[in-house]
Amino acid sequence: MSQNPWKYKLKEAKKFVKAAHELEDDMFSARYDEAIANNDGAAVDQISAEHDAAKAERNFKVDGKSKKKEITDPELLQKFKKANFNKRKGVYTWADGGRQAAKEMRVSKKKNMASPVAMQGALATVSRDLDRWEMGYGTEISLKKGSVVMPISEPYEFHNKKCITVMSGPNVFKGVPVAVLRPVDDE
Repeated sequence: MSQNPWKYKLKEAKKFVKAAHELEDDMFSARYDEAIANNDGAAVDQISAEHDAAKAERNFKVDGKSKKKEITDPELLQKFKKANFNKRKGVYTWADGGRQAAKEMRVSKKKNMASPVAMQGALATVSRDLDRWEMGYGTEISLKKGSVVMPISEPYEFHNKKCITVMSGPNVFKGVPVAVLRPVDDE
């Protein structure tokens, strides 16, 4: 069975639509050639108009949703935009030093500076598979998701990431990013 059957269904549907459009175009061209052979100018114009209308209908089906909505009352739209601004964006009044404190908290959380799982001797689980090429030099096997590990070093910088050396059973893994470690749940 294929990996993505929906892709093949979509491909088949596109082929079907293309074949239907080609059949319709062939029908119009046959009628057009017949009208030219009979020297009927009115029929030629009518067939051309019908063909153009059919093409416009096809294009609407393809990109009809991408059209912008027509704004009938711009003043009313601006009024509602101004009225809802505070609800959507939110207005914050920062206390002295609050903005800087919030920024520092975001940075430290992002960089996992003081992560509890990075302390030596703490137990942690790995949240995703780590390939041996992603970790530091000397690591011979990959680290699987869900493995229970114990940090055995202080955090250090490796490949612009905050990393530690961990131990899982008898194996030592160097350069494991702190961001992929989660605390062990006590059950």
